[in-house]
Formats: sequence, structure tokens, C-alpha cells
Amino acid sequence: MPNLEFSIPFNGDVRTLDALIALQGRGGNSIREIYLNAPQSITGSGRVGNELTEEEFVATVTRIHAANIRVDITMNSTCDGADWYEEETVARQIGFIRRMHEEHGVEAVTLANPFLIEKAREACPELEISASVLSAIDCFSRAEAFARAGANTMTVDTSINKNLKLLKQITEQLGVEIKLMANEGCLDKCPYRIFHMNYISHKSKESVSEGTAFSFACGDIIRNDPGQVFKSNWVRPEDLHRYEKVTGFFKIVGRDMLPHKVLRCAQAYLEESYDGNLFDILCSSIGYYGIEYSAHIDNKAIDKTSLFKRTSTCNRQCHACTYCRDLADELIGYGWITRENLEDLGQYEMIDAIEMQFKGRFPTCPSYAKTPTQNNIHRRIP
Repeated sequence: MPNLEFSIPFNGDVRTLDALIALQGRGGNSIREIYLNAPQSITGSGRVGNELTEEEFVATVTRIHAANIRVDITMNSTCDGADWYEEETVARQIGFIRRMHEEHGVEAVTLANPFLIEKAREACPELEISASVLSAIDCFSRAEAFARAGANTMTVDTSINKNLKLLKQITEQLGVEIKLMANEGCLDKCPYRIFHMNYISHKSKESVSEGTAFSFACGDIIRNDPGQVFKSNWVRPEDLHRYEKVTGFFKIVGRDMLPHKVLRCAQAYLEESYDGNLFDILCSSIGYYGIEYSAHIDNKAIDKTSLFKRTSTCNRQCHACTYCRDLADELIGYGWITRENLEDLGQYEMIDAIEMQFKGRFPTCPSYAKTPTQNNIHRRIP
């Protein structure tokens, strides 16, 4: 497969950004763009981030451009309040896009609202406009509507991530490029998704904390049905080559993640390989489930299964099939206290203590349970 290109997240930490830039060229692949939230004074986003001024935003753009990497502004709020369509609000948001594009060379913007896509296209004819994954593009007719609005790149709804036939139809008949979101670990057809995204859209303008409104909702579903891990629509680094006839452009989730998680995910996908726990490189509810329950899946063990073939040809009649549940019973273990788990919890002092105790080595936790019991829930670690 030709050189792959990636859209990589900026999590608000400049040192992480520099480390991401240093990954350019890993695995013979490239970082095409780095995406980041617009300042909160302009609009909300699909992820809660650090408070950012326009001056800080421009400084970050300059830093990214200095590395010969493009910039994508994520303005993919799904709800911006009752005044979202007021002339003043639209003028502020579209004016910011135009100013960043014309004065600072920003190459792309990601929007979820087709109304704003139309306005942005009118204002900036040469700008790359990406329809967000939050646009819920899950069929050809919806893709066509967003293309008509002015989107020339689409991050499709993850529910069709493995529908290769539909993805190819979208690219060939609409002339758009697909930017496939690879490591989002949301539930397939999550019942909370639209409400969670609306909530985040508001919180992203108000504070740097997402809050706890949806903390356990998805996790409880997975705990009761671990097969949800495999019903989800993430794509492993090792499976990117399967999209050769569809796209070579992939988006990595993580602008709300801690530095080690962002870097680990970016490196794994650039190298198209990860030799470790699959949960280490998944985000959203399944990623959090892995952390919360010290859950473990040997990523390389999936090579020996028919997972991609089965899920890319699946009719989603889950009530009549036990494949994903059986795979979960076979591959998921619990109680793995690893460096990566502790990094993702931000428990760096514990890592230092364990390495001191074991003279620089980090042992794999010997316990390996088949169910998530209270004894191996990470939050019980002091």
C-alpha cells in the first residue's frame, strides 16, 4: 500500500506536540495534519480541551507549520446553544475560519453542522472542509448531502468503518476523500452518543473538565456484555492496509488524552503495528473500560482470528450470533497492572515505585481473571 497519511491530535501540551512532530515518517508513513480545538471564545468542540486564547492558537499553528505539517481546526460542536444560527454567532465562527485560513495559512477545518459547512465554503472556496464524524454520515444519501453542502473530506460515522463497499461507493461517486477514524472505541450504535456529544459541545466552551454525567453509562453496558468490545468499529493498526481501495488517510483520536496515550496511539498507527494490549491504543468508552478494569487483549492474538473478515461482512443481527461474545470470553483478561495502564491513569509515582522495587523492570501482573471483579478495578489502587 502507498504511503499512509494521518491526522493526529493536539492535546494542549506543547511538549507532547513536539514529540508527535518527531514521529513524522515512522513506519514510512506521514503526519499530514495536526488538529486542534478553536478557542472557546469562538465555539465549542467534540472534545473538552484546555482553555485557549486566539494568540495561543496562532502560536500553535505557527509551531505546526514550522514542521511542514498542515493544521485542521476542529469546530465540530453538535450544539452551540439557542443563538447558534444568529447572524452574530455565524459571523464570529466563519470570520475566525476565514482569518485563520487567509492570514495564518490554516489548511483545513472540521465541522459537523452542514449549515456552517455551506457558509465556510462560500467564505473560503479553497479551504479543505471535513465533515466531522459527529455529522453521523452512515449512508450514501447523507454523504451526498454533506458533499453538496461543500465538504470535500469526510470522517464517516464509525458504524460504517468496515463497510468497504459503501466507503468505496462514497469516494468514487462523490469525489470526496475519506478520513477514517481508526481508534475511537465508542459502542456500536451507542444509545447515549448524541446526548453525550451535545453535552460535551457545551462543556467544551465552559471548562476544562468534561464532568461525570456519562462516566459509567457505556462502561456498564460493556461490563454486562464484553462482546461490545468487538462489536465496536475501531480498526487496528495492522488492518489499515485493508482500506487500500478506499483511502490512505486516517484520523487518530486523543486530543483529550494524557501525553503517553496520545504518543502511543500515534506511533502504533504510523508503524501499522502494536505489540501489546489492544486497550492501550483505543479511546472513548472501550479505552476507559480497559483502564477502569485493568482489562487486557493481546493485540497480536487477533491476527489469528477472523475478526476483520467477520465484522466487515456482518449483517449486525447480534441477537442471532455469539461471535463477538465468544471472542471476548476467549481474549479478554482482567487484572493486568501494566506501565501503560498506570500512565493512562496519570499514576507516574506508582510506576517509579514499582520500577524501584523490581530494579528497573516492570512486571506483568500475574493475576488474570476472566471477569471484571472489584479486586482488579484500577480506581482501588492507592
